[in-house]
Order: sequence, then C-alpha cells, then structure tokens
Amino acid sequence: MIQMEKALIYKEWKKTQWFVLGIAGLGLALLTYIFLKMGRSFRFAGMEHLWDVIVNRQQFVFRDLKYFPLAAGICLGFAQYVPEMIQKRIKLTLHLPMEEWRIITLMLVYGASLLLAVFVCHVGAVYVFASLYFPAEFIVSMLTTVLPWYMSGLIAYAFIAMLCLEPTWKRRIFIALVAAATIQGCYISDFPGAYTPVLLAAVCIPLFVLPFAFLSVYRFKQGKQD
Repeated sequence: MIQMEKALIYKEWKKTQWFVLGIAGLGLALLTYIFLKMGRSFRFAGMEHLWDVIVNRQQFVFRDLKYFPLAAGICLGFAQYVPEMIQKRIKLTLHLPMEEWRIITLMLVYGASLLLAVFVCHVGAVYVFASLYFPAEFIVSMLTTVLPWYMSGLIAYAFIAMLCLEPTWKRRIFIALVAAATIQGCYISDFPGAYTPVLLAAVCIPLFVLPFAFLSVYRFKQGKQD
C-alpha cells in the first residue's frame, strides 16, 4: 500500500512539476522585485517618507503580493485536475487497488501541501525582511493583512478540484459562482489589520471546502448527468 501511495504521489509530481517550479520561481521573482523596490525607497526617500505613506496615506507596502497566491492556486489546480478529466485519467486512477477516499485524499493533500509550502516560504521571507525595518506592531498588522490573500490560493485550489471532478456542467457553474463569492471575501479590504476579527474563519475556509471534492467524485462514480 505504501509503495502504491508513493507511486501515486510521484505521478502527481510528474504531472505538475513544471507548474510547481514556475510558481516557486515567479514567487521568488516577485519577492525580489518588492524587496528591491522597498530598498530603493529606503535609500532615496528615507523611512520618514515611507512611514508617511503607510500611516497617513494608508498605503499597504506589500500590496504587490495580493493576487499571486490566487493565481498560484488556480494554476496548480488546473494543472493537476484538468488532465484527469480531459484525458479520462481519473477513471483509471479510481480503479487502482486502493480505497477511493485514500486516492482523492492523497491528491488533495499533495496539491495543498505544495501550495502551503510555497506560501509559508513566501510569508516567512516577507516577515524576515519586514522585521529588519519595521516594529512588531506593523509586522503583526502586515501578517493579518496578507494571510487572507494566501488563504484565497488554497480556497481556489479546493474549488478547482471540486469543479474539475464534478461531472455535470450545471453544478460546475454553481461551484464557480460559489467559488467567486467565497474568494472575493478574501479581498474586501487592503486596510492593514482589517481581517483581524475574522482571521480564524479565513484560515478555516480551505479546510471546510476541500472535503466537498469527495462529493464530486461520488457523483462522477455514480454517472450523474443532471
């Protein structure tokens, strides 16, 4: 069983490796751009000007990160699940001598874990950079602002999995609408610390959405066409 699980994970890696490397490379390039731009601001405008921008003009200095997690989650989700449906691989995958729930769990955990690893590295790098120039209060406010953005990437991944595994177009449209409404909730405000009261709910949303992929698989196995 363990060897089969390793083989399944390896299959997922071979299918998505270039997308994963692309996401990691793009994320590194984005961080490099942000750090260089802020470093230039520190040198030429000074910390006083930057604090004026942050405090008085209420500009969030890490806003360039805003849509990277969402794009990463969508790209990885499509890379992992679209081939399963277009090339009918999912039928073969579900006929492996392994419980269906275990197969889907491994696929979901694989994708979510890779995204989470990239996001943790991203947030960690931002934290280290910010700690060199800003006080602890600003760093806490910064983290509570960017975390919902990164949660949107995991939410998008979960909905893409559900959407691709769903066998009917009527429900796919419904899932897409629910996904758009849910993800929009992660981008209501850029104001630093705006999500502090609901941060726990934002973190828990991906955990709530991911299991619904099993319902799509069940409907697929039952040959639902309604």
